[in-house]
Amino acid sequence: MVLKIIRKKLLTPSFIISIFTILLFIIIIAVVAGGSLSDQISSCSSDATDFSISAKGKNGSWSQKGTKEYNIGKSLFNFLVKKEGFSGAGAAGAVAVGVRESSLNPAAINDKGGVAGIFQWSGFTNNVNGHRITNGGFIHAGKVSDLTLKNEIKLTSYELHHDFSSVRRVVGNAKSPQEAAKQWSVCYEGVALSDSQTNEAQIQSDAKKAYRIFGGSGFKSNKSLLASAATSASNSVSDKAGDDECDADLAESGPLLAEAQKLIGYFTYGGHTKSSYGGWKNPNKNGLTDCSGFVWLCMKRAGYAVGNDAFDTATMEKDARGSHKFLKQISAKSVRPGDIIIVNVGSGNGSNGHTAIIKGNYKGYQTKIIEMGGDDHSHVHISNIHDSFLSLLQKNARVIWARPVKRK
Repeated sequence: MVLKIIRKKLLTPSFIISIFTILLFIIIIAVVAGGSLSDQISSCSSDATDFSISAKGKNGSWSQKGTKEYNIGKSLFNFLVKKEGFSGAGAAGAVAVGVRESSLNPAAINDKGGVAGIFQWSGFTNNVNGHRITNGGFIHAGKVSDLTLKNEIKLTSYELHHDFSSVRRVVGNAKSPQEAAKQWSVCYEGVALSDSQTNEAQIQSDAKKAYRIFGGSGFKSNKSLLASAATSASNSVSDKAGDDECDADLAESGPLLAEAQKLIGYFTYGGHTKSSYGGWKNPNKNGLTDCSGFVWLCMKRAGYAVGNDAFDTATMEKDARGSHKFLKQISAKSVRPGDIIIVNVGSGNGSNGHTAIIKGNYKGYQTKIIEMGGDDHSHVHISNIHDSFLSLLQKNARVIWARPVKRK
């Protein structure tokens, strides 16, 4: 009897409606939650940033699976192919240069050069070579705890989308890991192939190894990712760009650089006047000249109004700062290939002054130059500001960036 009464009350229309409403609410919640979860999974599975970062493991050979160095190399490789769109060859080349620079150690520090991290970015303990490591704000100068794989991958990504966006196009589309290693060394590290620290044979060998052990053949360049990066880079504001050897879109560097490059391999260091190498139109390759004599000769051959007598670094500084007969001073952020650097201490006479022609885009003291003298007195050659001007820069020198005035 009691059971019948209970059934009768439970089966009332209002009770049935209440139950139906509760069930419908539960179903809606389940669908929304399930859809949200499904969206998250779908997003993660299609997201190019979905790659693992690991700096765990015992120290050992970077090419031995399971070691700390192997995991760092693999993380760097995966970041480049999955997030930045690099080909497997391009990523392998970058890893190889990381091996050369730091043995893939994010905490590696070179106090003398002021560099640190996997790619030995400048500006960690001093600014002798520039201050790249603070780009993007992920790593603070001198803060050792900031030297993590995660922060350095963020820094690399930031630079590839800003000052070094051209590296993405050149190295990202590489088909040969050996060529990619050389390109990354030149374009991202700023090390000329003629520089002994390139260690070309070793980075090519390591690039082939990285390509094999990290499965480089399975990754072609991702055109959409590389294109999106090019767009973001073009929309960003930057005082610098990729190196002139890497950036096909580099602004015209002008006739001065062209003349300087024609004279690479000419002269030995010595006389200052035209008579030391014959006429300016057809100079004797075995003749003599000094740093300012070389710059004067290049300007003369390029059609600039520089008179008939070679100037010295003191005269160049005075003119760039004042009368602008030959040169006009510019800011560091405006420097481009074909401009001139003048560094003087005191009077600037003799060994207290040096000058050179800018070859690559501005990268602080790693900026490439063409010069006579500096770190090599045997002939006109390519170098960088650090190697050729350091002895002066350590003496509270005056650094003047200058651009030739319009040609006559």
